[in-house]
Order: sequence, then C-alpha cells, then structure tokens
Amino acid sequence: MLGIVSELYTMMPALMLKTFVVVLLGTALMTATVLNGHFVGAKVELGVEHYAERMHPIVAEIFPSWLTMPLNTIINIGYVIVGAAWCAYTSLALLGNQIGKNDAKMFYIFNLASCCYGPIQMLRILTHMHGFGVLDQWYTLPFFMWVFLWGVHLVRGWSAFWNILWVLVSVLSYSFVLINPIGFEICLGIHVMLAVLGALLAWNSNPQAYCLKYFILATLSCCGFVILKLLDLELPEYASIFSHISGHFLSKICDILQIHFVNCFFLEVTLASCAKKRKKD
Repeated sequence: MLGIVSELYTMMPALMLKTFVVVLLGTALMTATVLNGHFVGAKVELGVEHYAERMHPIVAEIFPSWLTMPLNTIINIGYVIVGAAWCAYTSLALLGNQIGKNDAKMFYIFNLASCCYGPIQMLRILTHMHGFGVLDQWYTLPFFMWVFLWGVHLVRGWSAFWNILWVLVSVLSYSFVLINPIGFEICLGIHVMLAVLGALLAWNSNPQAYCLKYFILATLSCCGFVILKLLDLELPEYASIFSHISGHFLSKICDILQIHFVNCFFLEVTLASCAKKRKKD
C-alpha cells in the first residue's frame, strides 16, 4: 500500500506537468496563429457598444476609469478559480486511487484549459483587440470537443491518437469563419451537440452513475449562457439594472457553472466506471 501511495506522489507532478505543457503548447500555437494575422478576416464583435454593461457611479469611485466593464472583466477570474480547484480535486482523487492515471489526464486537460480561457476572455474585454476576440471564439471549440472525447474515453478507453486527431479537426474547423459570416456559430453548434453526445455515451456506458442532476444542471447552464449572451443588449430595455449587471456578465456565471457541473458529471461517471472495473478484477 505504501508503495502505491509513493508511486502516486511521484506520478502526480509529472502527470500535471505533462498535461500543463500540452495545454500551454496548444494555447501558444493558437495565439501565435491569431497574432500572425491568419484570421484577420474573421467577424468578431469589438467595442463597448456590443456590451450592455455600463459602469455604475458608485462602482466608478472604486475602479480606475480605464476599466470600462468591471464586472465583465473580473468574472473571468472565475474560470481560473474553478479550473484550479478541480485540478486540486483531481490530484486528491488520483492520490486516493479513486480514479486512474488516464482519467486524471481528462480532468487535468479540461480544467487547465479553463484556467487559460479566463485570461483570454479578460484580455478581449480589456483591449477590444481583434486578435483576442478571435482567440476567445477559437478556444471555445476544442474546449467543447474535449467533453466529447471525455465521453468516448469512458466508453472505449484512452487513445492519444484519436484525441489528438479530433482536437486537430476541432481546431481546424474554425477556418470555416473565413468562408461563412456565421461560420463560428455553425461550428459552435456542432461542437455543443458533440459535447452532449459524449456525455450521453459515457452515461449510457455507466448507467449506475448518479449523474442525472449534474447533466440537467450543466445543460441548463449551457442554455443560460447562450440565451443571456444573446439578450445582453435587449435586457436593459426591460430593467435598468441590466445596464450594470448585464446579460453578458450573467452568461459568464452560467458558463463557469457549466464547467463546474461538467466536472461533477464526469466525476460521478468516472467513479462508477472505476468501481465497475474493480469489481471485474
């Protein structure tokens, strides 16, 4: 038993470092591609006129004048907090031998991507630069694709080849924005459906998992994210409070909750899958 614990202690830093390098390298390559001007023709909404949030006079006394949308800026820290918290929980689960090494990889990559996604969105809000707007859109696609691959992993097991292949397909699919004005929306819709499919595949393979609650909450969070973001500019017409606590800000809360509930869902399914494997052994 002590030997297993010792092995896990030495494995965890290496495993975390490996997944961190994978996520960081992918993020760096995508960033370099965007900053190189490859997607300069992509349609992206830039400028404060595309957001409903207006700084409240009381808030203006607290934050500097250059921070035009404080709530939409600060909320992006939530992605880092949730991602870091789930990375820590994954380490504990791995240390406790509750999940396997490859299961931990799925958690680590998803949540490290969340940690990277927050700063990307924050830079888009702060700078309103076209490049960061494109990167914000682009990064969303492999994020959803990983949920699909997570589900496939729980059905068929780990496959580095297929994971890399499908992520590459996801990343390259963003090129559709250069062909069609609503190319991103089409790609995102397909990716969302794939994510739901992946979750259903994993659940179907492990029907004993108590994950219905988290599936519903993740789905509702996803719907809330989409609806509130689309209604951002319309909501202030019904209540002035939405000029300060905007639909876009609330949609980000839904998005962060979505990430949390996706983790909860896959944790339940993974624990059920691991328990089933131990019974067979």
